[in-house]
Amino acid sequence: MKLLFVLGDISAYGGTERVTTEIAAALSEAGHEITILSLFGPAEPWFDMPDAVRVKTAGLAAAGGSLRRAAAISRFLKAEARESGADAMILVDSILFAFCVPWVWHSPVKVICWEHFNLATSHGTRMRDLARLAASRLSDRVVVLTERDAEAWRRKYRIVDRVQAIWNPIPRFPESEPVSPRPLDAPAIALAVGRLTRQKGFDVLMRAWHYLGEARNGWVLRIVGGGEEEAALKALAAELGIEDSVVFVGQVRDMAREYAAADLYVMSSRWEGLPMTLLEAQHFGLPSVSADCPTGPREVLAGGSGRLVKQEDPQALAEGLTELMSNAAERALMARAARENARRYRPDGIRQEWEAMFGELGLK
Repeated sequence: MKLLFVLGDISAYGGTERVTTEIAAALSEAGHEITILSLFGPAEPWFDMPDAVRVKTAGLAAAGGSLRRAAAISRFLKAEARESGADAMILVDSILFAFCVPWVWHSPVKVICWEHFNLATSHGTRMRDLARLAASRLSDRVVVLTERDAEAWRRKYRIVDRVQAIWNPIPRFPESEPVSPRPLDAPAIALAVGRLTRQKGFDVLMRAWHYLGEARNGWVLRIVGGGEEEAALKALAAELGIEDSVVFVGQVRDMAREYAAADLYVMSSRWEGLPMTLLEAQHFGLPSVSADCPTGPREVLAGGSGRLVKQEDPQALAEGLTELMSNAAERALMARAARENARRYRPDGIRQEWEAMFGELGLK
């Protein structure tokens, strides 16, 4: 089977790019011919990509929202659908379906809309709402990340068999140097990972860390990632007087070392689809404290491997952290549950679900 994945920028380092890399790699290893088309930015994946996966870029400008630019993207995708020889085009982000509306009804390939957020989140753009509506009517299949979100699509758009949930897989991490044993007097580590943007709620986490007070003693919060809110978050840490126990690590390629060195994982997101970092924390056996945002954390932590707290509530997040930071025995129980839970998200099993869906669409 010949498959074409289309996304914004494969050189970015977010969860969307990570899971695209993982699914493409798994399908390629199963013998399928995979191409990834990056509309913007260079054809240089941030994450490790198998040599067998072809990566190319359209070289389009990332900025701007004019009708001329939209028409150019639409024409480009139409040409790719016609000339690529692909059996299916997978649009990585529902908003991309908007560019396919003029021609998708007579497309020579199957067009699949892969939603990476949840239906309650439009990221402030009406275009995504319109693209979702069009996908519910014109795509060959809509793939979402959780059954809760699939049900939301069914209710809102009154569709039955056009939408299905397929989880994200836990990435396969490359071999990393072993983490040295921690000195007895070294602080324990609470780890948080993600882009420094409003979505990830690091401002909420800063305030929660401040509310911990003496419970912070012996603990350090490591925040891995970069983004437009970095300066503001560092200023907030200074304002709250917590900069001595908060480390802004920046972007990191060897994430395995970060997870392996941590004692617990914390996620303060305002919204998610199915958060990759929370899945990765499960793989490394990290007990987790997470905001209970609309989809994702509740599904991932269903096996007792973490604690859910009210979203956008620093006090609730602080209380959840305090309970785990002060109880090593409970962290150990959650760590075992996390490793067991991670088995549900193995790449091979997720790849087989994609293949089964392609089979339902008449592809082989």
